[in-house]
Amino acid sequence: MIKVEEKFCPQNHPCPIIRYCPVGAISQIGYSAPIVNNEKCTNCQQCVDMCRTFQFVDHSQAFAEGK
Repeated sequence: MIKVEEKFCPQNHPCPIIRYCPVGAISQIGYSAPIVNNEKCTNCQQCVDMCRTFQFVDHSQAFAEGK
């Protein structure tokens, strides 16, 4: 599961990472923080490798945190 850490995103420009997602799972409204559709996401982690705004979260960790 990929999570967006908004505190790392400047939210003042179009997200350049959107175009690198091979399945189109990242979107953005205006200049807000990007949104990851985790149903489409294949966890390839290309976004995680390119930008610290995107964080990989282990499914069991996310479940334990109630996310």
